[in-house]
Amino acid sequence: MKKKALAVFLSLFLCFAVMIPVVFAQIDIEGTLANTGEGIYGAGEVPSDDLPVIVGNLINIVLSFLGVVLVVVIIYGGFLYMTAGGEPAKADKGKQWIINGIIGMIIILASYGITSFVVTQLLDATT
Repeated sequence: MKKKALAVFLSLFLCFAVMIPVVFAQIDIEGTLANTGEGIYGAGEVPSDDLPVIVGNLINIVLSFLGVVLVVVIIYGGFLYMTAGGEPAKADKGKQWIINGIIGMIIILASYGITSFVVTQLLDATT
């Protein structure tokens, strides 16, 4: 058992050790801070204070947060299912959490699509 745990630990350590240079190769702190707004609004553009843009941004933030929450719900359901230990009640509870998370994800994706369409149509109509 100790050899197996040691092998798993060493393999994870080697995987992370190999990934560290790749991850840090992407960091450009000075350039990133200087060009923070350009990736969002384009070079030289000023953010719009129009109501549809503000509402659209607010809806996107809320839907993104809900997406993160639903990923956590699905992970929690998977944890419950995997740690059920053969007890059908616990396994069913884990399955139900996963199913509810997937249904919530579908609802959030649909609402994101609808709000994106509505905000785009409002922007086209007002400009």
